[in-house]
Amino acid sequence: MSTGTANIASNRAKGLRFEGNRLIVLFRDGREMHVPLRLYPSLRRATASEREEWTMIGPGKGFHWAELDLDLSVDGLIQGLGEAIPAPPRSRARRSA
Repeated sequence: MSTGTANIASNRAKGLRFEGNRLIVLFRDGREMHVPLRLYPSLRRATASEREEWTMIGPGKGFHWAELDLDLSVDGLIQGLGEAIPAPPRSRARRSA
């Protein structure tokens, strides 16, 4: 008997939808997972039409919003990982000659 995350094949998405302030992931096995949009600022700020313009990544492994420059993995959603927006690179101070 194995422990940890359920069978990987059962964690593949078949789609998603939005209701109020939630992202709802639809799994191939019939489950649904509700995730608060507060974890994903890009989706929270997006218009309804921008939210609906997603494509599936791989065979149910994630979602991509080209216009929002956002990718979310199903495994990350299951783990409760929020959107990570990297800090801009630090510039090096120039020395005067």
